[in-house]
Amino acid sequence: MSDLNDRGFKGFLSAMDVVEKADASFEGKGWRAIAETQSAAVVASKAPSIFSIFGKLFEQKFLFLYRGPRGEVLTYQSKKLTDLSQAVLDAALSQKDFNNDFLDLFLLFKEAPDMIEKTIAHYATQISQGGEDLFSALREMKILYEKVKKKFGQYAAKLPLNNLVTAIFKLHCAFLPSIEEDMVDFLKQFPPEPEGMESFVENQLLLAVGEPEESEIAVQLSRVETVIHELQKYCSSYLPWFIVPEGVFVSYLEKGMERIPSLEAWFEGVKDARTRYGLSQTHWEQSRRWYFEKIGAGLITLFQRSISGQSCWTIVEEKQIKDPLSHAGETVRYTAKRTDFKIVRDDDQEGSYTLCSIDEMNITSSGLKKATKTFPYENVNFNFNELKISKEAFLDSKDARFAGYTWKYLLPGGGQDREAKNNERVECFVYYVITVLSKGFGTPILKLFFAKEENAKLFLDFMNEATILGSWKEYPQNGLPAPLKAKQRTRESDQRKAGSQDPNISLVPAIERLPEILATIEEPKVVEDKKPFTLPRELVEKINSLHYELEWSVKSNLKTVLHYYFPEMAPEEIGAIVEEKLPVAGEKTYGLKELEDKIEALSGKTLQTVCKILACEPEKEYTLEELGLSFWSVFVVAPKITTGGKPLIEVISGEKPRVIWGRNFDSRIRDILKRKFTFEG
Repeated sequence: MSDLNDRGFKGFLSAMDVVEKADASFEGKGWRAIAETQSAAVVASKAPSIFSIFGKLFEQKFLFLYRGPRGEVLTYQSKKLTDLSQAVLDAALSQKDFNNDFLDLFLLFKEAPDMIEKTIAHYATQISQGGEDLFSALREMKILYEKVKKKFGQYAAKLPLNNLVTAIFKLHCAFLPSIEEDMVDFLKQFPPEPEGMESFVENQLLLAVGEPEESEIAVQLSRVETVIHELQKYCSSYLPWFIVPEGVFVSYLEKGMERIPSLEAWFEGVKDARTRYGLSQTHWEQSRRWYFEKIGAGLITLFQRSISGQSCWTIVEEKQIKDPLSHAGETVRYTAKRTDFKIVRDDDQEGSYTLCSIDEMNITSSGLKKATKTFPYENVNFNFNELKISKEAFLDSKDARFAGYTWKYLLPGGGQDREAKNNERVECFVYYVITVLSKGFGTPILKLFFAKEENAKLFLDFMNEATILGSWKEYPQNGLPAPLKAKQRTRESDQRKAGSQDPNISLVPAIERLPEILATIEEPKVVEDKKPFTLPRELVEKINSLHYELEWSVKSNLKTVLHYYFPEMAPEEIGAIVEEKLPVAGEKTYGLKELEDKIEALSGKTLQTVCKILACEPEKEYTLEELGLSFWSVFVVAPKITTGGKPLIEVISGEKPRVIWGRNFDSRIRDILKRKFTFEG
């Protein structure tokens, strides 16, 4: 057996049981250490001196030693060093916690990069499945990465950690948690995939908004909008590589429909969020498009069933026949073309949602449109009738139902004119006609000939159902966001909630003192019932408006940090509330303060002009006649209100000059300016 003192081992090979295991594996023959750490070692058999000259005749063996979970020494032996790579990797992965010592042994093998990657993936998966919150798991992940980077910088830089970070981002976390600067740099180097960020945004919404059935829909949607704004500011500080997707609001609507499958309920919720809680124009338009897409899905199915592969003609012209008796008794000759059906599902130039088109007629949210005319649905009606006509009236008879024969030349009583030369028999067919009419419009908007009755009736059903597109109405933006209300947490309130007290003091009075206590209690005085004091509605709205302005002015002037609660949520629903990171002095603030100062510096008619423009919808063009303004009044004031070279109000030249405002700024700035200065106007 080897002498430990002579060998000079200080690590794993210094233990007696390890040396005994190595000696037993080599049957008492000599061996030497190739690599040794505090947790494992790789050794090789030593050739006897007699083989030093004829070394090729000696068959060398290699041994890998490490401790098992119960403290026993485990070994793996092979004739080639390369054959030990899998055994070393399995031993490293069998450890309960990441063991840095095994990484040194990886360098013995050419598979070292792959072994390092598998080890990181194994322990990162353990971290993501450990049940901890997102940023605790992320911190452990970064520590793991730093250990590998410290030993193998060239390998660590190439590790594909994005998928592992994505899995960690699916864990729950507090609402808008603070992130240390080193973690910000780590996430910038290994950002999660879109799948992980989608889960992160969903978790944030769930914390701040709650489940769809927990409160009324209008409150939920207002909360969602507020959280989206807060996430945008949060990401600009902590996750600059991530931009909150534009479809978050619509995604919430879609998932809400799975829990509350009533499109009408969501439509009313969006309307209330607009009129009661000031839902922004951006999310109002997104909701509008989503609503049309949902109801359009069923309508398009019905539309396709009625027209797909079927014969249908659009009547282009109707001419009176002067001599019906010479034309099989027909009085009208129809000129037609095959109907061109198209599915559009997009907004037109006037802002209406167009579902589909039938030749030159568009079916839109504002009514039926043909050329430059719009026919509201309440003025439109549809006629359906069966028409039996001969080829003298309508030549195209493909797929139409055959209805017999008649004669080309007829007598006044309807019989065959036997005296007429070349009086041939004429085929007759049955067509099903749908005529689209509008009140106050003399001629039909559209007349269609269908070859089959079932398709004509399906198309008629579609036209009647399509009137639901007109159910969406425009509502003014009004009110303050529902979920946010500035409150300051205090230690005193937390201590009162805790109810701390001296455990030695008894709260139950002694029985012998009970008469004395009862004698000190006075009879309650009779208090007259008073009507509760209530503020007038106008005053409440004014107070809310001032509160909103105060909140944003405090934030923009960087004087304090506000803590937000969601008052509609029960106390047990309230998650961790984090301080909002405000921009430091000199940081870019997107010009909000500068715009406010320039508008407040105006007075008289100039201020009234600005307020009248800001009262209109942002990013929408208006003619000066619509606003009741002169070109000179707008031309004078528009160049004065700019920030960073970007104008707030723009004048578009042309035959009729138009005005548009806010398209150079985000929805948050537009909403603040609209609420604040519309009131002043």
